[in-house]
Amino acid sequence: MLEIQETINVWVFFKNNIIQPYSFYWRGRQIKVDKINLIHTSKNGAWLFYHFSISSGDNFYRLKFDVNRMKWSLEAVEEM
Repeated sequence: MLEIQETINVWVFFKNNIIQPYSFYWRGRQIKVDKINLIHTSKNGAWLFYHFSISSGDNFYRLKFDVNRMKWSLEAVEEM
């Protein structure tokens, strides 16, 4: 996977106390989330982060949600 670390905009659904990314915008295009493969959290002191490994078509992306700043970033990409 190619490490990216870029700020992105994400459309999400909140369902049963779970955040679910629906699509995100990266480099002028909208990418729809076909499948959420893995969700996990991490902490850095008091800072909480949600990490999402998602699929869109044959491509894979890793998204991060910073709960304290309410900001999304694209951590990594593997596009076929």
